[in-house]
Amino acid sequence: MKRTLPLLVVALVAAGCGGHKQSKAERAAMNAEFAGIDYKISNWTMGPFYADQNGLERLTRRYVKTTRKYAGDLGDNEVKRRLATEAEQLAPWCPTCVDILRKELASY
Repeated sequence: MKRTLPLLVVALVAAGCGGHKQSKAERAAMNAEFAGIDYKISNWTMGPFYADQNGLERLTRRYVKTTRKYAGDLGDNEVKRRLATEAEQLAPWCPTCVDILRKELASY
């Protein structure tokens, strides 16, 4: 018993390591959430009307919140890539949004 207890503890700890593996449905839901935000941002920046700064800032904060929500599943490199890409796309319309994204990027 004394020999098996440490092995059991090690096995239980190892089983908890490695993080959560996303199912296809979870991955699809995550991608749909990002796509929905991207779609709204593109409507504001590419549409026929003036890009409202407050609306873009609100969507940018939502994008950051979503990256935090899925950071464990995406991994640091993918989060960095997504934030940098979004900052590049928003740069012509919303300098404040770029600052929000860069601050978040600096935390990774």
